[in-house]
Amino acid sequence: MGQDNGFHQGMGFAARLGTEMVAATLIGAGMGYALDWLFGTRPWFLALGVIFGGAAGCLGVYRTAMQTINENNENDNNETDSNP
Repeated sequence: MGQDNGFHQGMGFAARLGTEMVAATLIGAGMGYALDWLFGTRPWFLALGVIFGGAAGCLGVYRTAMQTINENNENDNNETDSNP
């Protein structure tokens, strides 16, 4: 049962990271589309928005993953220190 729980936690974490990536890309695309509509420069800002949104999503995913890894390492160190 412990492995099944770890699997579900991992799937939840992957879903969170995937949602963060998609949301950032869609927000960038939406902003680019709005700028294209405003300035009449279709599709330049849309393309830039997708690129910058994807980059922002990658950065967010990286930061979240590194934070989780650091928290897991701290928890492992605390458990090792408490055992005699």
